[in-house]
Amino acid sequence: MNKPKIGVPCFVFYAVSPKFYQINTGYVDSIIDAGGIPVVIPVTTHREELAAYVEMVDGILIPGGEDIAPDYYGEDPVPQVNYINRVKDLFELELIRLAREQHKPIFGICRGLQMLNVALGGTLYQDIPSQLPGSICHLQSMDLRNVGTHRVKLDENSLIGSILGAEVFTNTYHHQAIKDLAPGLVAVGHTSDGIIEAVEHTSEPIFAVQWHPEGMYLDAPEFLPLFKKLLELAAKK
Repeated sequence: MNKPKIGVPCFVFYAVSPKFYQINTGYVDSIIDAGGIPVVIPVTTHREELAAYVEMVDGILIPGGEDIAPDYYGEDPVPQVNYINRVKDLFELELIRLAREQHKPIFGICRGLQMLNVALGGTLYQDIPSQLPGSICHLQSMDLRNVGTHRVKLDENSLIGSILGAEVFTNTYHHQAIKDLAPGLVAVGHTSDGIIEAVEHTSEPIFAVQWHPEGMYLDAPEFLPLFKKLLELAAKK
C-alpha cells in the first residue's frame, strides 16, 4: 500500500536568518508517525512550480507562523502587527487555491486555520488582547510546546469532534483569531471566551485547529488521529 504524501510548506524566517528554509520538526514527525510521507515545499516567489508540487502530493498541511498581512482581508495593521512575511502569505494563498482546485484535502494548524479563513474570504482579529478585552490567555510560553493551557469545547457531531470528543485541553500560541468566518466554513470548536478554535468546510475536505497538535501528540496521543484523518482523506484522492 502506498503511503499518502503530504505537502508541508517550509519558509525563510527572516527574523532569524535569510539564508535558511525552515519548518518545525513536529509537523514532519507527526505526518510520519501518522503513517504518511511528508513532502517539504519551499516557499518562494517562483509560484509557477507550485502547481507541480500540489499535483505531486495527496494532501496539504498548512502550518503555523507569523501574522498574516491584514491588507489581505481589507484592514490596516494595528500596532501589535509589526512583522509579516508577504512572500509566505502569497505563496500559501496560492497553495490553498490550487489544492482546492485539485480537490486535495487540507489541514490547517494555528496560522494555517487563519490563512484558510482569509483565503476563503473571512477576516481576523489582528490582536486578541487589545481587540477583545477580557479574553483568556491564548499565547503561552513557547518553551512549553507539549503543555495544555486552555480547554476547547467541540461539536461532537463535527469531523473534529468525532475524533477528539466534546472537549480537549490544548496548548495555545496565537494573538490573532478568526473574526468573520469565511463562506463555506463552520466553527466547530471554541474556548470559553468565544474564540473560534476549530473549523471545517461544509462541502470540501478542509479542516483546521487553532492550537498545535504536532507539539502535543507525543504526550497526548489523542491528537495524532487529526493527522491520521488528513492521511485518510488524502488516500481517497
